[in-house]
Amino acid sequence: MSFWEAVSRFGVPSLVFVGAAVAASVAFFGSPADFSRPHGWQWAWVGLWLMMSAEAAFGTERSWFERAWKGATALLVAVACAVAAWRHYRWRRLERTRLTPGSAG
Repeated sequence: MSFWEAVSRFGVPSLVFVGAAVAASVAFFGSPADFSRPHGWQWAWVGLWLMMSAEAAFGTERSWFERAWKGATALLVAVACAVAAWRHYRWRRLERTRLTPGSAG
């Protein structure tokens, strides 16, 4: 196995998986205020999730390792998006009640 083949077979999947893990940790521990306004690039997460999950589920010509890392990455991206959306929703609701005149808070 050549160096570039090893990099493409193991290095790139590791880099993508670590990137998805970082995104999940930012979603869990980052400030919900960071998601306070819409950005166009956030839809890229949905595209990444769809691409990875489809290739993991329907990539019959792919090796088991490739399907496994794409499935794990899709799971991490889905968890990161769900947690970020849930935390943002709770943060927005809290901000609305805090800014409402006459509220008890």
